[in-house]
Amino acid sequence: MRDELNILRFLGLAAKAGKVTSGYDQVETALRKGTVNLLILSTDISRNTLSQILDLGEKSGITMPDAYSFATKEQLGRAIGKPDRAVVAITDKGFADKLSAMLAQED
Repeated sequence: MRDELNILRFLGLAAKAGKVTSGYDQVETALRKGTVNLLILSTDISRNTLSQILDLGEKSGITMPDAYSFATKEQLGRAIGKPDRAVVAITDKGFADKLSAMLAQED
């Protein structure tokens, strides 16, 4: 629980720094531009959205383990100061590396 809270707080910090893109359309654009370093997919993402994002991710070079399933849509949205978000992309390598390490420990 404590690690989950720290991850959500760090995600919020990344968002405040302007290093987070969220929502399907914005993440799709970022994937196509090749600016995504890490994907975080909500645990309650729809199968259709998950399939579309992972297909796009593969075409853009973003594949597992560069994608993690973590937290609910509500938790992700709240962490970044937005409404519910099923998908969040980290666009900064430093933030992505730190979050990836934190998420790997959570697994």
